[in-house]
Amino acid sequence: MNKFNVYFTDMKSQSSKRTYRMTARAKKASENEINIMKAAVELWVDFSIQDITLEKVAEKSGVTVRTILRKFGSKEGLIEACVENDTASRRNSRDLAVTGEYKNALDILLQDYEKLGDASFRTLAVEKELPIARKILNRGRKSHREWCARIFSTDLPEVNAPDYEHKLLTFITATEFYLWKLLRRDLGKSYEETFEVFKSLVEGLIQRKIT
Repeated sequence: MNKFNVYFTDMKSQSSKRTYRMTARAKKASENEINIMKAAVELWVDFSIQDITLEKVAEKSGVTVRTILRKFGSKEGLIEACVENDTASRRNSRDLAVTGEYKNALDILLQDYEKLGDASFRTLAVEKELPIARKILNRGRKSHREWCARIFSTDLPEVNAPDYEHKLLTFITATEFYLWKLLRRDLGKSYEETFEVFKSLVEGLIQRKIT
């Protein structure tokens, strides 16, 4: 092999090594970002937004506070990223529900409330004080509306019908997490009893449409 070939072979090798190192760093950075957001969501399940600190997130995710600030700018920026990326997988889990199959859909919905309902109510308590709490809840309200419109579409009038909004609101209200809290937390009802109440309300709305 002449010097010319040796030179370019060496350059190619060095370039491959640099590309590998850059790819490895990018992968590590991406993993850190995911771990940070997961840690923030896990803390949100157990603590109010006010009690979640960057120090707690850093400890749980195994990075430094500086790393979190570099990636997200602030605690609010981190929480907003969690909402935007659906780190809690709320939309993903609810997407498993099939239009028209309301019993399965209600089970999926209630499982979501069981997992994140308490965190949602802690967030509700500080909605007026914290803009980020308001953003989380507004995103949840929008998502629930879209979910109800999809799941109960076969039991709703045409979208442009005069009574569409009213009918949709009845399904939204009958499946809201306020009702879940009343039954599960305030009245101490079992999951099965809670499911039956939700089912009865939804079936009443469906039957009313039929008649």
